[in-house]
Amino acid sequence: MTERARLSVAHARNAQSQALERLLTEQFNAIMLDVSAELDIVWPACLAFADQHGTQLSNAADRVIPRLVGTIDDDALEHTAVSPELDPLLVAMFEQLGRTQFQQGRDLNGLLTAYQSGAQVAWEHISRAAIEAQLDSRRVSRLAQTLFMLTHDISARTTDGYVREQSERGLVSHRARGELSGLLMSSLPDRNGVLLAADRAGWAVPDQLAFVLLRDDGEPPLRTSPRLDPEWLVVHVDDVVGWLVPWVAGIRSRLERAVGDTSAVIGPPVPITDARRSMRVARIARRLQVGGALPDRLVFVPDHLDTMLVHRNPDLLAALRDRVLAPLDRVPEGTRDRLVETLTSWLRHFGSRAAVAAELHIHPQTVRYRMDQVRQVFGDVLDDPEQREQLFLALVWGSPPGR
Repeated sequence: MTERARLSVAHARNAQSQALERLLTEQFNAIMLDVSAELDIVWPACLAFADQHGTQLSNAADRVIPRLVGTIDDDALEHTAVSPELDPLLVAMFEQLGRTQFQQGRDLNGLLTAYQSGAQVAWEHISRAAIEAQLDSRRVSRLAQTLFMLTHDISARTTDGYVREQSERGLVSHRARGELSGLLMSSLPDRNGVLLAADRAGWAVPDQLAFVLLRDDGEPPLRTSPRLDPEWLVVHVDDVVGWLVPWVAGIRSRLERAVGDTSAVIGPPVPITDARRSMRVARIARRLQVGGALPDRLVFVPDHLDTMLVHRNPDLLAALRDRVLAPLDRVPEGTRDRLVETLTSWLRHFGSRAAVAAELHIHPQTVRYRMDQVRQVFGDVLDDPEQREQLFLALVWGSPPGR
């Protein structure tokens, strides 16, 4: 091709590019409004944003469109399409859109799909303008590639805004929840202070809460990680690890699923300003659990308050057993074990011979025979309400000797 011909082609291309740039500038607001309408399905504020920032968007067109058109005329980019640099206003717009998606609890899939739809809407305008400006097919193709690379960059900006908001919210929430749990576990928490801290942490304040003890001071690290519910607060007090759990309907089944195989103690439900009391009681129950007086996996303290009261002072319980079970010292060991077993069941079932027989898997006549032996050993003790109560404490609530 001669120099004159090349100049002629370059002049024609330049004229086409200028025509395309003029057409796109004239149609920019209309394009943005059509694209906004497409996005309005997933971001209702999009059209309002476009109306509010119409002048700024028009000014952005003065910088975006020349860059968009310029990518189709760069001979150095013969086989490569590049995305024009986004205007700061558009960068802020799409980053804010990503933040808004997270704030509203939505994922990005629908929005990123809408971007593709928006790009198709924009391409309808741009392709008509390209045809009107008489661009050849190669330059139209380059223009299409550039547009969809621009869509990719917009998606990346939105994703960046989403991730930033998620990270910032997570960091702020984590810090606020830590401050809240620390306040709840303080010696004298102020209710108004708790309410303010809960508001900052986005935590719904319950009427009552309970302390869930997972690891007590001096115990080895947890072998598994229980599943923490988003509504529960993590607590670290010295070497004590646990949760503060709102005491609401269905909490028992949720806790059972959450702790899994972890040995846990759930303290009594208390007002929100009395969380340390729930922890203290849970720690007492933990010592009894380790000692075998309470179940070895999951303990709900409200179900075992009577046992805890009896076992709270092991020396007193031992003294009680020594005194009330002293008559059995004269009985051979094998016989003594059978009589203790039968008497314990008899006390538990309020003297029902059938219930005792069913529990011990023996014949009702055997129950009567053994209870006759018990009466021979204890005499009139079983007929005395006060002494019978003491036997009940020693045998029903306290583990029998040798068991």
